[in-house]
Amino acid sequence: MPQKHDDQIETIRKMINKISYGFMVTAESQDGALHGRPMATAEVEVGMQSLWFATQRDSGKVEELASDSRVFVGYGSAGGQDWVALTGTGRVVDDREKINELWSPIWKNWFEGPDDPNLVLIEVTPQVAEYWDGNNKIIAMLKLAFTAVTGKKTSDGDHGKVAV
Repeated sequence: MPQKHDDQIETIRKMINKISYGFMVTAESQDGALHGRPMATAEVEVGMQSLWFATQRDSGKVEELASDSRVFVGYGSAGGQDWVALTGTGRVVDDREKINELWSPIWKNWFEGPDDPNLVLIEVTPQVAEYWDGNNKIIAMLKLAFTAVTGKKTSDGDHGKVAV
């Protein structure tokens, strides 16, 4: 039975939090060519109103978002059984209160601290999210083995596309 909208949103939020690292794609300001880079998700708000990422004020993606706010963020689990793809809009946010709320000691690799003037946030407001939940890796392996032995196909897991 298909999940309800709110349940799908929560499934996607949990998947993103579990995977943590995504690949953010923006359009380059010069020629509109797509430009992707890995990004660590700082927060996925309940209800997925926003996803938050830390970045450097002087990074190319800040300039790219200023000229074209469209964003794609893709996530894939290390085992390859869980995937999330979302599209939406992104904007640069310089809010010290939100930065302090999200601050992670890991960010010290790039920033002096939460007051570093080069530290800003990217807020992504999702519009559509699609997910493939392959469930447990052991179960996925058993399903593949079952198919190999019997020749009968099994379910690939849960899949859905949701307007956020």
